[in-house]
Amino acid sequence: MHIVIIAVFLASTLFGFLLRFLTISRMNDPVPENVKDVFDEERYKKNQAYGLERAKFSIISGAIGMVVTLLILLLNFHAALFDFISMRTGNVYLTSLFILFVPILISLIVSKLAGIYSTFGIEAKYGFNKTTPATFILDFIKILVIMAVIGGGLLSLFLLLHGLLGDWVFLAFFFVLIAFQLFVAFIVPIGFRIFYKLTPLEDGELKTKIESLASKTGYKLKGIYMVDASKRSTKLNAFAAGFGKTKTIGLFDTLVEKLTSDEVVAVLAHEIGHAKKSHILKRTPLNLVEFGVMVIAAYFIVTMPAVSQAFGFADVNMAFGLYILFILLSPLALILQIPENALSRKHEYEADAFEKEHSGVEVGVSALKKLARENLANLTPHPFVVMMEYTHPPISQRIAALEGR
Repeated sequence: MHIVIIAVFLASTLFGFLLRFLTISRMNDPVPENVKDVFDEERYKKNQAYGLERAKFSIISGAIGMVVTLLILLLNFHAALFDFISMRTGNVYLTSLFILFVPILISLIVSKLAGIYSTFGIEAKYGFNKTTPATFILDFIKILVIMAVIGGGLLSLFLLLHGLLGDWVFLAFFFVLIAFQLFVAFIVPIGFRIFYKLTPLEDGELKTKIESLASKTGYKLKGIYMVDASKRSTKLNAFAAGFGKTKTIGLFDTLVEKLTSDEVVAVLAHEIGHAKKSHILKRTPLNLVEFGVMVIAAYFIVTMPAVSQAFGFADVNMAFGLYILFILLSPLALILQIPENALSRKHEYEADAFEKEHSGVEVGVSALKKLARENLANLTPHPFVVMMEYTHPPISQRIAALEGR
């Protein structure tokens, strides 16, 4: 079992490296005709250099993360930590939290150290980064707190239900995951406020046009906000998220700065299109399948004594079993993300069509090209990488669909 788990982890990690190499292999491919005007020659060279540097760094940082996780597994770090904590507390919840989250914390710190170079090296080099060291550190602390609250809460709930229900906890957690997904969808706009300042959009031409779009499409607004994204990056984005009392439209200030008011409205028409087409609801059946597969796999993996014993435990350890679960599920997750991403790309086309209906082709195409230019989008992605990782179709294909080609 020890060798199997290590082999699965290595195979999944190496597959990720393969995707990065495939991305690099397409860097010099001819640019599709309909997006040749996105960059001038100098800007395109910068775009290619940025993509190449990011891909190479992803491989290097991934290799470092792989070594750290391998050491954690090969040295039976979880079991050693379990023995250390158990001698000092008999609390099963506290012990479980430590042996699950300390190794994750170590990996996260290593990842954030790599993130320092990515943010203050690569992103700054190409003019994207606006994050100060203080903001970077504060964001990291916020992430740790959110992980501790949500992850610790879910783990404690799992252990509590296991004490009450035994192995039926896995069936119970199927419904817990569904409820949690709905909860996350509801609080997304609130979560944005943890990292960004949201200011109500001032009265003016843009607000009038957005309200007109909302009225025309039947999208009930609860608030339109400017997001101070420029404190972290120059990249452009917008969102229409939440439902009920939390339904919110957010405009990155970088988006409003770089796009015309009609182009901003076109971008929002796309986001509203997702809501009007009920795309979150339409993804629910696939999510239920994923949750079901995850719960069934968890039952067999987490409760299997050989899994815990292979890494130094005397018997089944539920918290460690959950850690191993995500390693053993990684190949399955890769397979499941193929239909999930395909459905997401289909929904992007539908949202683009909704945008076209309310903003027109010319404005929609212009907005897409500006987004690609300002975000240094990859114009020649590898088809296999698109299939495995892309939730959005390549920009050339989106423009072709908008133009009816």
